[in-house]
Amino acid sequence: FLLSSLSEIICVHSFDLFSIACSLFVNPCIQMRSLLLFLLFLFSSSSETTILPGHPEWKASREMEVYKDSPMNENQTRLLIEFHEHNKNLYKDLMRTYHRELSPYYTNYHRPLENGQFHPPPMRTTATLTWFRIVKLDQVEQVMKIIAELRMIWTDHRLAWNPADYGGIEHIYFTRSSIWVPELTVGDSEMSSDVAPDYKQNVLVNYTGHVLHYYNVVSHSVCPLVTSHFPFDRQECEFVLIEILFNKNESAIDVEFAERLNYAKAGNGEWDILGSHINRTLVSDYENVEFDLMRFVFSMKRKSNFYVMVIIVPTFIITTLSITGVFAKRLSGEDFIGELSLGLTSLMTLTVMLGIVADSLPKTNSLPVLSIFLTVEVTLTALSVLVVILHPRVLYPKIRAIRSKMSLPGTHLALNHPPQEKGLFGRISSSICEKHIAANLVFMLLFQAINLANLWYILSFWWME
Repeated sequence: FLLSSLSEIICVHSFDLFSIACSLFVNPCIQMRSLLLFLLFLFSSSSETTILPGHPEWKASREMEVYKDSPMNENQTRLLIEFHEHNKNLYKDLMRTYHRELSPYYTNYHRPLENGQFHPPPMRTTATLTWFRIVKLDQVEQVMKIIAELRMIWTDHRLAWNPADYGGIEHIYFTRSSIWVPELTVGDSEMSSDVAPDYKQNVLVNYTGHVLHYYNVVSHSVCPLVTSHFPFDRQECEFVLIEILFNKNESAIDVEFAERLNYAKAGNGEWDILGSHINRTLVSDYENVEFDLMRFVFSMKRKSNFYVMVIIVPTFIITTLSITGVFAKRLSGEDFIGELSLGLTSLMTLTVMLGIVADSLPKTNSLPVLSIFLTVEVTLTALSVLVVILHPRVLYPKIRAIRSKMSLPGTHLALNHPPQEKGLFGRISSSICEKHIAANLVFMLLFQAINLANLWYILSFWWME
């Protein structure tokens, strides 16, 4: 019976549920025994779950097997239990009379005191900029996006204790939402937010009442730009901290930079950070309550290689070829329609360049040097087209009269089309054509000289960086 039952168990586990159900009705001799085995199969299938590779829990189970906690002996386990007990009692005792809604500022300065008595000093908070990164500087909106890490240290005497009463514990960790935190607001900003919510940020509290807190903030600070030297400009943008409500008699804030700030990695692909300094300003509100305004000022220099290689150099090459091509067509005696087509194409290209620069700058009264450069290039191209078209028609109207009298072939006179008659009119026509070609050559050299001077002018800002 045992061997037959074992064989049937193997058969049951090797067949599907449909075969098992059919066996209950096909062979009446083993109905009871098969029913028992069927129930045993269902129980074993539901209680034993095998996690195969590819299952979402398989990786987690493997990591739990690999993870090994630090081994502890009996004495270490006892010390850890005692610490948690003292830590719990310390937390309960501190929070029993602590109200995070109330600030630790002393506000009773108006109370008269007897001789020899003094009011407590204002509570001092130290804010240190330990790390920052300029993410983006929107030139049109004049807004700087910055990520900064601040280290804040202050004293809350309500959180002081005697370490001897709590097993020698000298510091404890709280979540930021559990205790009072100084109100430092990022001023002159259109939007500011913490990177992590309060329940994910911790503070360290020392037994003396000193509190240490690190937090990261993302700010979109307003940064007025001076674009007169764009794209070779240097800007100064501010990251402003302000404590609006509390006055200087109740709160004192010290701001500073960390000793080892890495300015090389604080910029982005367009800006380099040259340095920084702090400006403090004492301001007052409409009720004449004075408070400090702290400014972290960052000096930045734009990386101008992109504008030189993508805008300035191609624009100069286009203008040079346009001037040369326009006057070369006139010297060869071709029709002015080709000159007009070449000039208009160059003007359209330069106008696109000027539009790109205009879209990346704020609309102010200050005209950038790059805009001046592009405007001069557009003017040179337009003037070259006007000169080659109007020069023989306005400055030398005798050419048209001579052509009509002599009936010379072609639309224009040039050196490679000498007059067919050698009389008086032929000699006058040749002389006027020579003067016309010489004048065109002079105009071409003059415009090219202005083009080179314009390039030298804008590159001088690049060399002086």
